[in-house]
Amino acid sequence: MSPNRSWIGKWIARAGVALLSCAVALAAAEFVLRHWLHAVPQLELDLYSRDPQGNLRLRPNITRRHVTRLWDVEIRINAEGWRDRAAAGPGQMTLLGLGDSMAFGWGVELEESFLFLLEERLRREEPVRLVKAAVPGAGPGDQVRLLQTIWAEYDPRAVLLCFFVGNDFVDVQMGGSAQFDVENGLLVRRALGDEPVSWSSRARSGLIRSSHLLQLVRAVQLNWSRNDSSSPQGTGEPRHWDDWLREFAQIHLTNYPERTRQAVAETFKFLDEMEAYCRQRAVPLVLVVIPRSYQVYPEERRELIEALDISEADLDLDRPQRLLAEWASRRGVAAVDLLPAFRLHQQENPGVNLYHYPDAHWNAAGHRLAAEAIAGDAAAMAAIRSVSGPAPEPADSAAPAGGAATPGQGTPLQ
Repeated sequence: MSPNRSWIGKWIARAGVALLSCAVALAAAEFVLRHWLHAVPQLELDLYSRDPQGNLRLRPNITRRHVTRLWDVEIRINAEGWRDRAAAGPGQMTLLGLGDSMAFGWGVELEESFLFLLEERLRREEPVRLVKAAVPGAGPGDQVRLLQTIWAEYDPRAVLLCFFVGNDFVDVQMGGSAQFDVENGLLVRRALGDEPVSWSSRARSGLIRSSHLLQLVRAVQLNWSRNDSSSPQGTGEPRHWDDWLREFAQIHLTNYPERTRQAVAETFKFLDEMEAYCRQRAVPLVLVVIPRSYQVYPEERRELIEALDISEADLDLDRPQRLLAEWASRRGVAAVDLLPAFRLHQQENPGVNLYHYPDAHWNAAGHRLAAEAIAGDAAAMAAIRSVSGPAPEPADSAAPAGGAATPGQGTPLQ
């Protein structure tokens, strides 16, 4: 054998050993991160599961760190499968909070979230537990089914439905949580439109989602970038208006596309169903209406108009709130519209953002303001406080309360 061939063979063998060693080390690191160190930073959170009824739920007894350019927070899911404290103690009245990622507190610590802060306010007067049954990715239809599934477990004295105008109508349009697959605890959203996702893109995103090690590397990079004193703080990046953001924005148009009109009508059917379910059990429903950031900040409204290539005349920014207020009035439901409080804050505190820009979720200041606005709403607090004491007897399911509309009578589009 020639010296050159012998040298090449040795080099290949050494390279093979090095590659094998790297592969074993990476596999070991992935194993440790996945099975032992459950609080390492992650970008994609393996929080999710489906219960026997098909509801999108959270996996109980897990802890994760969620890291993006905008936040680094801990997410703890309790034994019941909620981002909440432990189960209620003896003698506590139970309230039930439903919603999506806004009510979940995406981007803030649990103790900074508005349902937690509202619960703290209520506890000053009497023993109360507000069960935070919010699941990111769930829409109004999912929340109706979840309410029916867990009602007997909690027997709540009041229900708070947190409705985010930013995506709840589109969630109904897209089939609610059925628009997601749950793979290894991760939510995988289907593509919007008819254009298929390339196999290479699907494989790359699937690898990153499924690897705790790759997510850790990316999270550390983002954490360093966020803490880098040379980078601008709190400004995020220019918003990328993809097809999903444009679809969410259709609810603010003067003239709805047919798909949006159908989504609105279907949404109000779900709200009717939830109100009727609560009324039949003599339990008040409180609707909390959460605004989108471009309803609060003029510069984001201009960005919206430019992204959609429309004029001011094409935009009816407050239309979702108006429709929801009309529905609540018709059904006799106490409704808390947070938009006025958020706009007033913007006027009095220019330059202070209540949202993680360009993300659509509230920061800690936004959650504080929401909790204060709900606690300061006389009608909502009267509805909640009216249920102190023993559980009421269920009302006759055939008799609407207070002259409200009968189930199935939705709100017309005006």
